[in-house]
Parts: sequence; C-alpha cells; structure tokens
Amino acid sequence: MKAIHHMSVNLEGILRNYKGKKINIFNDENGKTLSDKEARRVIAELQAKGHKLMSCNPKKCIGFDPFGGGCPGHEVEEE
Repeated sequence: MKAIHHMSVNLEGILRNYKGKKINIFNDENGKTLSDKEARRVIAELQAKGHKLMSCNPKKCIGFDPFGGGCPGHEVEEE
C-alpha cells in the first residue's frame, strides 16, 4: 500500500513544547545528537531567515517550503 507522508517540524512549536526542557531530538549530518544549545542555535538561525518550518529529512525532501508550505508530500510504501 502506498501513502503520502508530509514530514516537517514547526519551529515555534518546538520551542513552545520544549520550554524548560532540553531539545535532544535533532541530529547533525553525521548522526550525532545535537546538544540543546546547538539545537536552539540552529532554530534561531532558521527563524532569523524567516523560516517557520524545518524538514524532518532535508536530504530527501525535494521542494520543501520552510516559510509555511512545508513538505509537498512523498509517496511511501507502507506494510
């Protein structure tokens, strides 16, 4: 069965949901988990560029719109 997946993270939502908690859910390009400080710096940099969303899989998400449109959707095989 095929399904369409839309994978993105709302930057403002992450900051709201992790207020008072460590953000430890992001990895760098080598798979290393970013520290809370590093993750917040990346989020701040993206927001300074006007981004509202971040792709959950930037290498595979062609056509991603970080300014609000997000992921255009990708067909994925489901079991």
